[in-house]
Amino acid sequence: MAGGLIGLITAPYAVLVDAISFLASGAFLTAIRKQEEKPAIPEGGRPRLRTELWEGLQYVVRHPLLRPQALCTGTSNFFSNVTFAVFLVYAVRTLELSAGEVGLIFTLGGFGGLFGALVSQRLTRRFGVGRTTIATTFLFGSANFLVPLAPKDFPHPYLVASFLISSFAIVIYNITQVSLRQAIAPQRIQGRMNSVMRFLVWGTIPLGSLTGGVLASMIGLRETLFVGAAGGLLSALPILLSRAQRTLREIPEPEPELAAGPGDLATVTPGPADA
Repeated sequence: MAGGLIGLITAPYAVLVDAISFLASGAFLTAIRKQEEKPAIPEGGRPRLRTELWEGLQYVVRHPLLRPQALCTGTSNFFSNVTFAVFLVYAVRTLELSAGEVGLIFTLGGFGGLFGALVSQRLTRRFGVGRTTIATTFLFGSANFLVPLAPKDFPHPYLVASFLISSFAIVIYNITQVSLRQAIAPQRIQGRMNSVMRFLVWGTIPLGSLTGGVLASMIGLRETLFVGAAGGLLSALPILLSRAQRTLREIPEPEPELAAGPGDLATVTPGPADA
């Protein structure tokens, strides 16, 4: 739709349509009527936000499964955005693709994610959480090499294959790893754990985009794409070097609720994979 709209009404108006779609999305959210209970205030009053954030950070950093996951995802997001920051410029200026062609490539590549969602649980049961994570990390890291390797006279198969493989692997990785962290974290710390994980793994995205732009100005678009692809392979190292993650077969049972109060986090009890 994006490629067609750009060709039909030009890019600025296509962006306006996209903005209106977000307003429509927000309107649909008003239809949610779920009433949630407010969390109980602990004895001594509600802890300060800084204290709660520090507790969540300690939990993630000390955890034998969450720490390598944060390092892996953060590294991958950094280098994938080194690539994506210059991809559209490279596709238009170097490969001379039209907006419609770029849109079609994204569309066809997206089918990999749909297929990944269908087979994710089956693959995890067959190969285990650790091996599935390592394999998908290598897949979406190496798939980025197809972009700078695409021939200028007919790059379409290379680009579609790159996005197909990437979306397939990324969806499986996200389903596996997000399910893992949601399952093992005690209910009391779920919000803090997720906020810290999001900050760590999404905080690298703007840094990767900035790095991609700087590198493209210094060494060129195609060379920057190679840097992003090579760096993406490094994201597998935290999982490979973590015995707890590498050997994990199944998602562990939820950990017991933490007994320590905010700011006084007890040592994290390792899950079954660390026994």
